[in-house]
Amino acid sequence: MPKDWSRLEHAYGSAADLPQLLEQVGDPELADEAWEELASALYHQGSVYTASFVALPALADIAAGRSPGDHRLALLLAGRIVVAEQQVHEPGYVQTHYPDAIAELHGLTLQGLRAEPFEGDEEDYLYALEDLLAFEGVPVWRCCLLRNSYEVQCPTCSQNLEIDLYAQRPGTRRLDPNERVRFIGDEGPPLTGIHPTLPADLPPLGARLYVMAVEAGQSTVAEHLAHLHGRATCPDCTAGFSVPQQIEAAVRSRTLLLRATTNPECHGEQ
Repeated sequence: MPKDWSRLEHAYGSAADLPQLLEQVGDPELADEAWEELASALYHQGSVYTASFVALPALADIAAGRSPGDHRLALLLAGRIVVAEQQVHEPGYVQTHYPDAIAELHGLTLQGLRAEPFEGDEEDYLYALEDLLAFEGVPVWRCCLLRNSYEVQCPTCSQNLEIDLYAQRPGTRRLDPNERVRFIGDEGPPLTGIHPTLPADLPPLGARLYVMAVEAGQSTVAEHLAHLHGRATCPDCTAGFSVPQQIEAAVRSRTLLLRATTNPECHGEQ
């Protein structure tokens, strides 16, 4: 723990108030509001700050039961912070600076994923898988396992496309830059389907996650992972392409741009 939290920053400025918040999350009468304030300060709308990383050992203490507080909320918040590590640091930074905390958080996440039954729904399971990869230092896929849409380019004709993995039948459509908001009931341009990859043909990381999902009884998650690693067809030039390769390219490009335009001012981070 830092000696002077005031040298660190969170979403609202000085992190001098964090020791008090970390105490209040263990007080049943104050916990709900304190968790809301703590999460908003350390992981505000997906952004992280110098204090976010320094708080990881304290969150690990709560997650492991050494300090009072909701262990699930502590584990979830720590996971989201590390998933966002790439905004300001190269993957692996937290493993180097907070090895004990990260090792413990990883073990607790893995334990939760293997619990019977899993404590949460399908989306919670995907979040936990992302957190697991983040604690392991895996780049890119730590932030793109969810049922989302991804803006990519066709590798053949360079048309801007949207890979929609949230749709009932996942697919790819032309990206309309003038239609940034989709109204309820308006699905946009028609989707060309995604051909899921057979389990035996999944790459090592995908195969590992797929097996974990199957063993946990998360069949819908396993099906989603097969589509996430599948092949799509460009609706313009009809060329086929690898879904994960284009998602990786898009995420890497976005991450580099974000890191180039972000000045984390990591003074005082320990």
